[in-house]
Amino acid sequence: MTFWPFWIVAPALAGLTVGFWIVLRRPLGVAGVLARFSRVREEVAFDRGAAVLQAEQAALEAAMAEMTAEAFGPLAATGTDGPATSAPATATEWPAPMPEAPAAPHIRICAPTPRLAVHATFLVSLAAGGLLVSLARGTFGAGMGSAFAAHLGTGAGSLAALAAGGVLVGFGTSLCGGCSAGHGLTGCGRLMPGSLVATVVFFASAIATSIVLGRLA
Repeated sequence: MTFWPFWIVAPALAGLTVGFWIVLRRPLGVAGVLARFSRVREEVAFDRGAAVLQAEQAALEAAMAEMTAEAFGPLAATGTDGPATSAPATATEWPAPMPEAPAAPHIRICAPTPRLAVHATFLVSLAAGGLLVSLARGTFGAGMGSAFAAHLGTGAGSLAALAAGGVLVGFGTSLCGGCSAGHGLTGCGRLMPGSLVATVVFFASAIATSIVLGRLA
């Protein structure tokens, strides 16, 4: 098996992760998507509520404007300078001019979370892509390779090791707020300080674990 050279892979990954953020305003990651399906009932209820809110947005705005007019007068609801209907104008007219709001700091705001069906399509596509590649190369069912078998064995023992590793990965991902794709690719590509620290930690841990397993083999 041969690998593509770094000068092709690195720009491709950079373009994918940074371009994903620029186009969709969402970080590219897998752990957060998987986490949504651990609370699927809440996520479905959230999607339904968001759809109802979006459909009734115009009615909501009209109702809020009507209640504002009832409480503070028509000028507060419309924001226009109409004729006064109450006391004569004085030196201080109502509504008084609002002070200018301070400039907001530069922040990186994410787009709204996609519907659950979108993330389900994403996960299914990941699995389908791996399956199609393995079938096309004729490696489906060939196992994890000789290096994996040498370190962790075969059969039920290797499956247990994979399951334990998955649990540890999920715990670490939840603890640090992202996976290797979310922090290592998207976060570092956007120069997020937390992602830079997290990437250094889990890559250093992976290298140390690899060295220890190599010495024990």
